Amino acid sequence: MIRSYQDSDHEKLNVDGDMTEERIEELIRECQIEAEKSIESGNPPFGCIITDRQGNIAVRDHNTQNSDNDPTAHAEIRALSQLGKKIKSRYLDGYSMFANASSCSMCMSGSIKAHIRQFYYGAPPEGSMDPWLPMEEVAAKSSTPISVNGPILGEECAAQIARGRQTKPKY
Repeated sequence: MIRSYQDSDHEKLNVDGDMTEERIEELIRECQIEAEKSIESGNPPFGCIITDRQGNIAVRDHNTQNSDNDPTAHAEIRALSQLGKKIKSRYLDGYSMFANASSCSMCMSGSIKAHIRQFYYGAPPEGSMDPWLPMEEVAAKSSTPISVNGPILGEECAAQIARGRQTKPKY
């Protein structure tokens, strides 16, 4: 079941647009495929997809923090950068972000600055997240309406993340 968060001061968004709940789950599973790439390469177990309004995948990426020796190489940040280069704009209006886990505050802030307004995530935030600033709290500080939807396939995504966390980094 998809739950949506909207700050009470913000107008309601068309949360799902033209996407069905089945399509949203398919896209979260695509994020899990990306997360597997992270796990296989010894990186933290996270994947991201960015779609257009109809749910067509524009870009996909995964975490490469360990292999790139880059603390900012989160799946979401890499996907934002990839899409910006692809469409030749830092503004990604009309796109939606999907991730296999709740985004950290860095990724959420970067996404909001890029004008992403709809977010879908799999696993809820891990208790070890630092700083503890869930994406819903970051969204609540935005001056524009933000839709945060999840957890979607939360238990399945959390199990993948737990398994990925047990994998030793190769770097």
